[in-house]
Amino acid sequence: MRPPEGLFASLPSASRILFIRLRSLGDTILSTPLYAALKAWRPDLRLSVLVEEPFDGALHRNPDLESVFPLQVRGSKQRSTTMARWQTLRQIRRKRFDCCMDLHGGTTSAWLTGMSGARYRIGLHGYRNSFCYNVRTKLPSPPPGARWHSARFQLEWLYRLGLEEGPDPPARIFPDPGLRSVLEARLRDAGLQPSRPLCVIQPSSRFHTKEWTASGFAEISDSLQEYGYATLLVGTGEEEPRIRRVAGLCRTRPASISGLTISELTWVLSQARLFVGNDSGPTHMAAALGVPVLVLFGSSDSNLWRPWQAIHEIVQNPFDCNPCPGYRCHVYGEPQCILSITPDQVKEALQRLLKRVHRAH
Repeated sequence: MRPPEGLFASLPSASRILFIRLRSLGDTILSTPLYAALKAWRPDLRLSVLVEEPFDGALHRNPDLESVFPLQVRGSKQRSTTMARWQTLRQIRRKRFDCCMDLHGGTTSAWLTGMSGARYRIGLHGYRNSFCYNVRTKLPSPPPGARWHSARFQLEWLYRLGLEEGPDPPARIFPDPGLRSVLEARLRDAGLQPSRPLCVIQPSSRFHTKEWTASGFAEISDSLQEYGYATLLVGTGEEEPRIRRVAGLCRTRPASISGLTISELTWVLSQARLFVGNDSGPTHMAAALGVPVLVLFGSSDSNLWRPWQAIHEIVQNPFDCNPCPGYRCHVYGEPQCILSITPDQVKEALQRLLKRVHRAH
């Protein structure tokens, strides 16, 4: 089998490549610079991506991709069933991909890669289930004292496979213009006036170790109103109680919308002039749309997961136990990494961000 170095440079014209990028919304968005870099280098390549539902919505209308395969998930843990995996496998095998590249490294992605029918089945050295790959590549170490961002990590992988190095592309998502009239009406019904600049606040997270306090977000919402911003709280349908709690603690009640699809949230975020939120998928959506971002970090490594190539400010307090997987706090019982952040810290970061935004314009 061909060694990994230079593999992509030697692929025949119009070769089909499938990338498997399972799990979170943020992971999905931060993989888009990889597709942009590869397509800019070799426009002839035909790129596809397999992601879990509903995160395929973040890849709709992406001009670098020929197709997107959504893997159906079910249950509170949002896991794919055996039947869903077989159904997806049949779809990708019919495409006869030349390469299948596992960007995730878990058991399901390894199995799908190994069974994809692709001639080159690519994974990293050190991945579990390495028997699923017939091309394994090993990345060089970052410079001393440096840590690669997740997006840069994936680009380094492509460089190893033959991509010519160049400027790092930004992450990108694309609003659906067909949603405009419906969502403009929803924003009006929520009480928003188009004459005021909009700040979207996303106060919830799937992990409580990444979720700042409701009272803190309420205080920041009130501060933003003093700067002339209209504030809009957003979240999923399941997060509506959290949104109501934050809104109820505000001196000036903000607008709120819950239950948006990823496509709908993309359009709403595209109308924002500012975004404030936890380390979560919507934060990366806002950054990918070029919206200035203020993000609060708890358990995660902000070097790896900060907003990619967007104007941003980070608030994070140092703890010896950071980073951690984030499922629960093993040291303090409650996640002090995120709970220790004070409203004054966030207000100071907000002032820095607003100054940067003013200078940029």
